[in-house]
Amino acid sequence: MNHLGQKRMRWQLERERFHIADRTPPRPVREERGIGPILSDILKSEPPEKALPDVLKDRWQIVTGEQIAKHTTPVRLANGVLSVYADHPGWLTEIRRLPKVRLLKKLATIPGLPQITDIRFLLDPTIRTWKNRT
Repeated sequence: MNHLGQKRMRWQLERERFHIADRTPPRPVREERGIGPILSDILKSEPPEKALPDVLKDRWQIVTGEQIAKHTTPVRLANGVLSVYADHPGWLTEIRRLPKVRLLKKLATIPGLPQITDIRFLLDPTIRTWKNRT
């Protein structure tokens, strides 16, 4: 008898023994995993980061303007998506208001830079904001 047949017979036996009216067995309980192994699996599946080209770092101020460049930093370029950190929530709001199309066009004019299809603006996780001051 195969494994499935054994499960059915076991369920029939339990139904009769415990007087269970439901003809279908309950779904099996999944094994619980800790958050560490789950995060490890997720991080392993992400594409490896490429080093940010120096030409982008050198010309960031020309692309964004002096004021915005003081408060933003390009940090990662992966799969055509440029990630940019802002040093303050207010600056993050301001840079998100800029038209991405204009920035993408300026970035496309930089020779030797891989094609950038999107820009993701994020708050720099290393800064201390008013929410987590002690």
